[in-house]
Amino acid sequence: MKKKKLRGYVLPTLYVLILMLVFGAVSIVSSLFNTSPNYLYSMRILNDGNTIPVVGENPTNPDSFPILKPFISENVEIAKYYYDLDEDANKQENSLIYYENTYMKNTGILYSSSEEFDCLTVLDGKVLNIKDDEILGKVVEIEHNQNLRTIYYSLGNIDVKVGDVLSQGEIIGQSGTNKISEEKYNLLFEVYYNGTLLNPEEFYFMNAEDLI
Repeated sequence: MKKKKLRGYVLPTLYVLILMLVFGAVSIVSSLFNTSPNYLYSMRILNDGNTIPVVGENPTNPDSFPILKPFISENVEIAKYYYDLDEDANKQENSLIYYENTYMKNTGILYSSSEEFDCLTVLDGKVLNIKDDEILGKVVEIEHNQNLRTIYYSLGNIDVKVGDVLSQGEIIGQSGTNKISEEKYNLLFEVYYNGTLLNPEEFYFMNAEDLI
C-alpha cells in the first residue's frame, strides 16, 4: 500500500497558522498588561502609603499628566475666587479682597475651612523660597520647572525647607491664618506660568506636560 505524501504547500501553511496563533496570544496578553498603568495613573501615593484619587485630572483627556489640587480635605471651600475679567459681575464681586478700606483683585484662590487641613504640592518641584508676610502669613514658593511656579500663602506649620525636592502630593505644611479672611484655617494659592498668573481652578485641568 502506497503512503500518501503531503503536498508541498501544506506544511508551510501549517507553520503560518501556528505563528499567527502565537502572535495573537502574545498581543492579547500584552494588551491585558497595558491596562494596569491606566488605572494606576489616576492615583497618587501619599507619604503614609495611602492612595488618593487625582482631584485635578482632566476627564476629557485621560492621557494627560494630572495636576493635583493643593489639598484633599472634603471640608475645604472656596472663600474667594480668582478675579477674572471675563466672569460675570457676581463672581467678580466674590473675587475681591477687602482689607483696610481697600478692595483688591484676588490673584489666586483663597480656600478656607473650619478645620485645619494639609496643604500638598500639586506637582513635583523644588522649594524656592519660604518667608513670612505681614498680611498673608507664612509663604512657600515652589518651582516646578523654569516656567512654572506655585505659591502657598497663609500656612500655619511648614514641613519643608528651602532647597527640598518634593514629589507630587507631598505635604508642605498645614493651613493657617491671614488678615484677609475671618476663617480660622486658610490657604491662598497662586499659579504663575511664564510670569503670568493663571486661574488655579483652570490650571488643575491642564496637561502638565504642556506647561514646560
